[in-house]
Amino acid sequence: MFRDLRWQRVVVGCLAVLFLGCGESSGAAGVGGGGAGGVGGTGGAGGTVAPPPQVPGLWEADANGVSVCFFIGDDGLKLISSASCDLPSASGGGAHSFDLGADLVGTDENGQRCSFVLAYTNDVTIDQETNSFRVAGFQVPDSDVVLSFTGELSGRTASGVAGSESAGSLCQVAWVATPVTVCDDAAIQTCLALQTCCESILLNPTFFQSCNSVVLQCNEARCQELLDGYPQCAPQ
Repeated sequence: MFRDLRWQRVVVGCLAVLFLGCGESSGAAGVGGGGAGGVGGTGGAGGTVAPPPQVPGLWEADANGVSVCFFIGDDGLKLISSASCDLPSASGGGAHSFDLGADLVGTDENGQRCSFVLAYTNDVTIDQETNSFRVAGFQVPDSDVVLSFTGELSGRTASGVAGSESAGSLCQVAWVATPVTVCDDAAIQTCLALQTCCESILLNPTFFQSCNSVVLQCNEARCQELLDGYPQCAPQ
């Protein structure tokens, strides 16, 4: 059902090891240079650049009879409708902010297996205090089916519950998802350039960690956007 992402995850894993290794060495440099921290304070504005509250882009998973995807906008503040989130088995076409299909999984109050589909198109705000989102009680057009879903984000893992209620019968299933990272050669090179830039203008460990968290996303556009904000790192 889903694209085969195994090779992408291998590349991302190797990239993460490389970046984290650089982070450790650079972090030590930040400590060693702490004596000059007062001077570096002038350039501390760079430290205000932080990654989005949540990892933007497509999140998905397909396991144990439940297929799910949702899409977080670039600002990391909400789920937004995207053509990338379109599970064939769940929605039959279109762009969605949250898409889920359950096939004979879990049980209802009568002990029957659950099967239902859920396709939501509206924006869904992520509560930044609880890192969670929820939509309750929206009705499927031309039917008596009422659907709902909740989610909670923790780093690069999300989990929640989706439910379908019809004629007094309630089915609920649990779901989990992780972000999908398209870590191609262009993204790797751009994010490596950002990594080098972060090291060269390192002011304090906190700034480096914020910058490095963007690098680890292996997102070409996001890395380039941040890199463009540091003219001192532009090619000579």
